Amino acid sequence: MQERRLKLLPIAAAVVGMGLAAGSAQALEFHGYLRSGGGSTLDKGGGQSCFKLPGADTKYRLGNECETYAEIALDQDLFEAKDGAKFAYHGRLAYISNQQQDFESLKDNGRDIASRENWVEAKNLPFMNGASVWAGKRFYERNDVHITDFYYWDTSGYGIGVQGWKAGPVNLSYALFRNGNTGNDSTTRHDFRIGGISLGGAGDLTVGLQVNFADSTNKNTNDGYGITLQHFKGGLLGGFNKVALQYMDGSVANYGFAYPTNGNDAKDAKKWRLVEMLQWQTSPAFSGMATLVYQKSETPLNNWVGFNSTWISFGVRPVWHINDYFKIQFEYGHDEIKPEKYSQIRDKMKLDKFTIAPTIVAGRGFWARPEIRVFVTQANWNKAARDNGGGVAGGTGGVFGSNTSGTTAGFQVEGWW
Repeated sequence: MQERRLKLLPIAAAVVGMGLAAGSAQALEFHGYLRSGGGSTLDKGGGQSCFKLPGADTKYRLGNECETYAEIALDQDLFEAKDGAKFAYHGRLAYISNQQQDFESLKDNGRDIASRENWVEAKNLPFMNGASVWAGKRFYERNDVHITDFYYWDTSGYGIGVQGWKAGPVNLSYALFRNGNTGNDSTTRHDFRIGGISLGGAGDLTVGLQVNFADSTNKNTNDGYGITLQHFKGGLLGGFNKVALQYMDGSVANYGFAYPTNGNDAKDAKKWRLVEMLQWQTSPAFSGMATLVYQKSETPLNNWVGFNSTWISFGVRPVWHINDYFKIQFEYGHDEIKPEKYSQIRDKMKLDKFTIAPTIVAGRGFWARPEIRVFVTQANWNKAARDNGGGVAGGTGGVFGSNTSGTTAGFQVEGWW
C-alpha cells in the first residue's frame, strides 16, 4: 500500500500543477457579498421584525435587516493581447431567503435566486481613447448611500455602451439600455454622463442625463427623462463627501432610474431629490457615515402617499474602533413622510430608529469587512405611521398591534470580497 501511494504522488503533483497553471493563465476571480443573521422581537416575542416607514424608499440598515442576501460574482479574462487590449467576462448571481429554517427551497415563497450581471467588456483598445466597450446585463455606474442601501442613481440593466472616453480633462460615457423585451411595455433608455469635471481643490462634478422612450403598442407606456448633478470631494475628514441633485420626469420618476415604470404611475409624474452623504475616518479609532435626503414626489394618477409626498430622511452611524478586531457601532435614523395634494392620507408619518451593535471585525476602518455583530434596535413611530400603508412592521395587524414602539435584538454577519 505504501509503495502504491508513492507511485501516485507524481501523478497527483502533476494534476495539481496543471490546475494551478490553468488558473493562473485564465485569471479567474471570485467576488461576492453576503449578509445573514437572526433575531427576536423583544416586546412581543417571535422572530425579528424590521422597521421601515410606509412611503419611504429605504430604511436604516444596522440591526434592521430581516433576510439572508448573498451575491456570487465571477470575473474571467477571456483574451489579452501583447499591446494590453483585454476582453473579460463578468457574471453575478444573487440569493435571498427569509431565514426561517435549515433547508430553504428556492421553490418556497420568500426565497429566490436571480441573475444580476452577465456581460463582457473590451478595454485598453488602442483606438478607444481610454474607454471600454461593453455589452450585456450589468451594474452600471451605481451610486448609493451605504447605511440605508439607497441606490439613488442606478441605471443597471441590459445594455451596450462606451464608458470613460477621455475628452480633454473630462470623461464621456454613453449607454443604451432596453427593458421589457418580452412584454408590451418596452422602454429604451439612453444614459449620457460627463465625469471628472474638476473644481480644483473643491472636488469634481459629474453630470448625467437619462432619456426614456416607451416604444410599444401599449398606450399606457410613457417617455421620461432624468437629470443628475453630483459633486464629490475626497480627502475630507479622512473620507469623502458626496452631494447629488436630481430631477426626474415620467417613466424615470417612479422608484429608480433602472426600473422604468409605465401606466398611470408614470403619467405626469415628477420627482425632485437631494441626497448627501459624508463618510469620515478622522482617526484609527473613529469613523462613520451620515446622510440626508430630501425628496418631493408627485404622481397625480396614484393617490398613495409614497407617490405624492415629501420624504425627509437623516441619520448617522458613528463607529468607535476599540482595537484592530473589535468596534462598537451606533446608528440613528429619522424618516418622515408629509403627504401632498394628490394623496388620500393627510397626516404626517414619522419613524425614529436607534441601534447599538458590538462588532468583531477584520481590521480597522469604516469599510473593513467581514464583521460579526450583535445588536439591539429600538424604534418609535407615530399613529399615522402605524395606521397607513401597512404600517411599520405590519401596522395594527402586525406583531406590534396598536403599539407605536418596538425593540428587537439579534446577530448578523456582513462581508464582501
